[in-house]
Amino acid sequence: MSTLALATAGCTALPAVEPPAPMLSQQRNPIGTALDSYKRWLSRNRDPAAALDDDKALADNIVSWQMPHGGFYKMPAWYQAKWDGVAPRSGWSGADGVELGTIDNGATVAEILVLADVYGRSGNPAYRYSARKALEFLLAMQYPSGGFPQVYPARTGTLYSNLVTFNDNAMIRVLKLLDDAAGRKAPFAGDFFTTAQRERMHAAIDRAVDFILKAQIVQDGVKTVWCAQHDPVTYAPATGRSYELPSKSGQESVLIIAFLMSRPQTPAVAGAARSGIAWYRRGAVQMKDTAFDPAATRPACANPFVHRPGVTAWYRFYDLATDRGFFSGRLPTDRPPGVGKQYDIMKIGAESRYTYQWGGDYGTRIFGYADRVGY
Repeated sequence: MSTLALATAGCTALPAVEPPAPMLSQQRNPIGTALDSYKRWLSRNRDPAAALDDDKALADNIVSWQMPHGGFYKMPAWYQAKWDGVAPRSGWSGADGVELGTIDNGATVAEILVLADVYGRSGNPAYRYSARKALEFLLAMQYPSGGFPQVYPARTGTLYSNLVTFNDNAMIRVLKLLDDAAGRKAPFAGDFFTTAQRERMHAAIDRAVDFILKAQIVQDGVKTVWCAQHDPVTYAPATGRSYELPSKSGQESVLIIAFLMSRPQTPAVAGAARSGIAWYRRGAVQMKDTAFDPAATRPACANPFVHRPGVTAWYRFYDLATDRGFFSGRLPTDRPPGVGKQYDIMKIGAESRYTYQWGGDYGTRIFGYADRVGY
């Protein structure tokens, strides 16, 4: 027997190891600034010591408003003073009157960021403890399917809050927070979160990506974008408030795509992102030389979609089965009452027409980055 045969006799070949999925450059990815708004909560005093004193007072107030389950409500104005021990700490309730925390309008996410920022400058362990408790709230609210609802625990009476909520980028903000925290990116340096918590963050992100991939809307056999709300079990697009009907969302889908482009680019993830970008590039969904400008048109009660050379706009909502944009007035039973789904924005009430974000230059936000990385 040859030397080579002796050396290999009885050996079993090892399975091939799959190379890790590639990562895209994150320079100019719109997801990179998704959490920056919390910085507006911080002191603008140019004296570092005075600014820290201001921010510690804010952090102390935030800690006092935290609910027993770890979450917060969406009223940062409340943090101008400490909780008095009596006032409601949430505007929403669930079974048995439990007060609900939320991720709506950046709530809970922003509080964690502020606490981390001030902890990094002060070292006060109370801020870290509060943020860890808030993180547990976020991890607890995630559905087994991977989606995040708007509130936790479940809200009674108003069921849309219990849907998986991409609306106003709520779920994507949570995922960006988890990703930054798991990677110890600023302001989450060092041991701000525990090793066990960071491991659970990775698992939560993986489940969320799985939900996103399964929830992507298919039109005529082609993957497109996402709705603002999805059912946590069936993944189907769902109604939010009465004027937020099941649709392909021109606004919320941008940061969903951007988040997918921050993940390892497996064939499934890359395919979903590319399909979403391709939908935004469809001529049928674009309004060339058009801008949504309600502030300028409201005084004359004119159409808020105006001619603007060089600007492209997309609708907030598109029919699920087509690329036709639509609007929706509030229902007759709502206050103020409305007229339901319409394809002419001038047929919905003026209050809805000029106060809701019915359109914007949404796709433009992702195109530059997509072109840069070859998507």
